[in-house]
Amino acid sequence: MTMPQQSLQLVMADSAVDTTMTLVATMVGLNRDTVLKIVESGLPVMANVADTDPWIFKALFAQSRKPLPLPTAAYYTQLGKDVTARQALVANFETIYGGKTDTIYRDTASRAGSTGDEASQVLTASMPSLIRALGKANAQANEMGFGWQLRQLKA
Repeated sequence: MTMPQQSLQLVMADSAVDTTMTLVATMVGLNRDTVLKIVESGLPVMANVADTDPWIFKALFAQSRKPLPLPTAAYYTQLGKDVTARQALVANFETIYGGKTDTIYRDTASRAGSTGDEASQVLTASMPSLIRALGKANAQANEMGFGWQLRQLKA
């Protein structure tokens, strides 16, 4: 097994990420396998972009350090109904990734065999849990360790 697969499996094995994948699938109306495929395709794309841009890297590191409540069905059910809340998640993603956002969605969709809209919905709804799990896997608890974890995910 290669290092990127091990790192990806470590993130995906996080209990909050596992719960998030199920809840996001329900929220966006996709099956769980499709959501997993989108995330497993998108996280390395996101890591590639972050590894080449120090501002994106710093924003992700900061997000990885923020406390995050456990995902709940009530939250994702409400998120599915609340257009403003979903737009806030998209805005957060776009704030971090800037002009590279559409490229991330397009590349992820191409790799996962999904649409850009599906990739957008899944990545924006799951990113907080994914980045938090990546931060938890950072044994050094610093930027250098986070960077190492991120580079292990690169596509």
